[in-house]
Amino acid sequence: MQYKRAVLAILASFILAVSSSTAFAEAKIGVSDAQRAILQSEIGKQGMEQINAAFVEQEEQLKEMQKDITSLLEKLKKDTELMSDQEFQNLLQEISVKRAQMGQLVEQVQQVKLQQTDRLIQSLTARYQEAVEALVLSDKYDLILPRQSIHYRHELYDVTAKITEKMNALEK
Repeated sequence: MQYKRAVLAILASFILAVSSSTAFAEAKIGVSDAQRAILQSEIGKQGMEQINAAFVEQEEQLKEMQKDITSLLEKLKKDTELMSDQEFQNLLQEISVKRAQMGQLVEQVQQVKLQQTDRLIQSLTARYQEAVEALVLSDKYDLILPRQSIHYRHELYDVTAKITEKMNALEK
């Protein structure tokens, strides 16, 4: 009697496993890059434009610094033979200081831009989630996975652009 139950339990488990693997094979799966979807949406683009506009002055300052360094390097190249050792060393020191200042400013600007971009992404994450849910409902997806968690994916499964479209539609 128990032998029959054990055989029936094994048989039932096998049938469930086969039927669930068949159901899994029919699942509609998508892959999405949340950051790209957010930043390519209309509101994400507007946010990035605002972030970049806030740094126009620093960008101009960096261009001016680069021009100064370039002219000093040209002077060094052109007048090396006419300079005393002290003048040569002073010019090298000035170039070095200007490069260091420029490097610090570049690093500061990049760091602040990155922080502001991260904040923008965080502020739009709820809208991204709404767009994902809207896509799941409208296109009958069973599973949408984050792109960063996938070892291999075919572009056919990438639903990032669809999610961006849904985000834009939610905005209107």
